[in-house]
Amino acid sequence: MTDFQELYEKYNKDIYYFILRFTNYNNNLAEELTQETFYQTYISLYRYKGGCDIKTWICQIAKNVCYKYFRKNPFYININDASLYENVIADGSKSAQELIEMQETSEIIYNAIRKLKTKYKDVLIYRLYFEFSFKQIGNVMHISENSTKVIYHRGKEMLKQKLKGV
Repeated sequence: MTDFQELYEKYNKDIYYFILRFTNYNNNLAEELTQETFYQTYISLYRYKGGCDIKTWICQIAKNVCYKYFRKNPFYININDASLYENVIADGSKSAQELIEMQETSEIIYNAIRKLKTKYKDVLIYRLYFEFSFKQIGNVMHISENSTKVIYHRGKEMLKQKLKGV
């Protein structure tokens, strides 16, 4: 049990912030899903074989916990969150109209990403929204770094095709 407590203490905040982005910065939901993630980690710890970093493994569990929650409770990740535009707002270089257009464009892009097949959607979201490296994405998805790069570039091309008609 002490090993698990150490694991929890070491990674709790990282996993919480990882989930916080999935939940559109909903603190209560992020806390709930973080607890569920560590519960699932605890009951699955015997399955961890050391093939990847333990944090990466827990992130995969967190992602699955979030996806399961969102399947049961349809949820829209609102990318219109002002925190995404804090730097632009702070420097005052954009007008209100330009900010609205940026938000609308972000929403269109995100909705197009959501319609892609799972592997493309996951890679694009990890890369664009969570800023994971290709290696981290590969570890989470259990594929090679090169496969991750290929999926990312193909996903971007599919996204471009989807957005042509918009």
